[in-house]
Amino acid sequence: MQQDKRKAGRPHQALTQQDIVAAAAPLFAARGLEGVSLRELGEQVGIRKASLLHHFASKEALYVAVIDEAIGALTGLIVAAKLDEGAFPERLDRLGELVCAALAARPETARLLLHELVDEGPYLSSGGGPRVQATLELTAAFLEAGMEAGAFRREDPRQLALSIVGLHLLPFAAARVTSGLLGADLFSPGQLAARRDAVLGQVRALCLPPATLARRPRHTPRRGFR
Repeated sequence: MQQDKRKAGRPHQALTQQDIVAAAAPLFAARGLEGVSLRELGEQVGIRKASLLHHFASKEALYVAVIDEAIGALTGLIVAAKLDEGAFPERLDRLGELVCAALAARPETARLLLHELVDEGPYLSSGGGPRVQATLELTAAFLEAGMEAGAFRREDPRQLALSIVGLHLLPFAAARVTSGLLGADLFSPGQLAARRDAVLGQVRALCLPPATLARRPRHTPRRGFR
């Protein structure tokens, strides 16, 4: 989803680093780090190149901040699910809903993360690897806690975490291919609801014992996805 560009110059309100990160993310997602110039980034944000460099020392520093923000947002959802109260299957559903909603609201996030992870890009090479690893470990820890509680079937929690991450990221990262397969725009309300329900059902099938799956009621879509 393209962000509205500001006219370059002095903005009516002072821009924060978070504003710049949000505006720059779609450009980096579409064309990668090397495909975007500082001038274009400044135009996208609505400030001059010199002002942009006042906030971030380089284009690479801005890119790293974009990836760090995306990982931080998703990590926060996982932390909330791990610390939340309630039965593990319901917490699993809530986490899946929130992650799908976050990826739908910021279409560039999945593509950025997948590019970075596959290409081992600037974020990983500049020291971001441990944070990515910590996010995956946190996901595995949540799943293992559910196994220890008897709510999830016993399996390798790290392998399971990787499978669930792929289920969430890949269709959004390859949105054009996904839309072609579905025969409709992935980001239309109906397709977003269908994708959310598919993810929740598939994650349940991966995590829950067969007997639990058989007696679980069908998930009711939330209004925000209709």
